[in-house]
Amino acid sequence: MAQHATHDTVPTGEIPKPNTAWIWKTFWIISAITALEFVIAYLMSAGTFRNSIFIILTIFKAFFIVAEFMHLKHETKGLIWSILIPMALLIWLLVALITEGSYIGEAVQNLIN
Repeated sequence: MAQHATHDTVPTGEIPKPNTAWIWKTFWIISAITALEFVIAYLMSAGTFRNSIFIILTIFKAFFIVAEFMHLKHETKGLIWSILIPMALLIWLLVALITEGSYIGEAVQNLIN
């Protein structure tokens, strides 16, 4: 008869403890940025400067999440730049379109009045 593997041949050992320290570090950093956003929301009056701060902090949080949880910070620099440059150009395009759109809207409104 053929010999069958027994349970004694399976290596035994302890299961390593999960490394969750980096998850908690990320959680606390994102929580701190969110708390800062709440403080700014209640202390500053509405305006372009406050909105700019919110946009910058939101982009920073998004970058941090992508870097940590999608492991982008462990990739090569070429891949990182191939993601960041199109995103920066897209943001620039949105700002340009919003600026031009408001200018054209004001120009048309002045023609009508």
